[in-house]
Amino acid sequence: MVFRRRILALATALLGLGLMAGPAQAATPTGGAPAAPQAAPAAAPSGCTSWVEWVHEGNSHYYGRANVQCATGTYRVKAQCRNLQSGVGYVVYGTRVTGAPSVATVQCHSGNVAESVHAVAEPPAAGVTGCTSWIEWVHEGNNHYYGRAKAQCDTGRYRAQAQCRNLQSGQGYVVTGSRVVSAPDVATVQCHSGNVAESVQAVPE
Repeated sequence: MVFRRRILALATALLGLGLMAGPAQAATPTGGAPAAPQAAPAAAPSGCTSWVEWVHEGNSHYYGRANVQCATGTYRVKAQCRNLQSGVGYVVYGTRVTGAPSVATVQCHSGNVAESVHAVAEPPAAGVTGCTSWIEWVHEGNNHYYGRAKAQCDTGRYRAQAQCRNLQSGQGYVVTGSRVVSAPDVATVQCHSGNVAESVQAVPE
């Protein structure tokens, strides 16, 4: 009888150990459903080429239609144009977003010419990107010189910086604009009186 009781006690103990050593349950996440994978950022347009075409408006004919085509990516077109009467430059953006290899087109204001053409990434990249620049005449009485430098970018905050030259002495120098602008505004800086701007760039802020 005593032997049976010992066997029964031993069996009960072994059964308890088996229950305690059962398979562990997988932990249930407390944050709800797992986060959906994020889409990869769109690739910037690449393999781009650009050209300018004539515009015919009655008796007016001007080189004002800007085109760009890329091998990859999604983009719009941007043209840096100039009014040849006033010498003032400006930028126009196309409103239509297109995917490669389609052609994106924009036109300068009537009678104005396109001097450069660029593909603008959609969606835009971070930082200061897509910058273009140009130089304009300065008129001071009877003194006229190519000394006003301008820069414009698609994204970011920046100032204009120009490399200028005194044509009398041949000395070059750099001037940086004091005003910081946000894209797509134009940043401007001017060389010293009578001096010309030879190159322009946008300086990130």
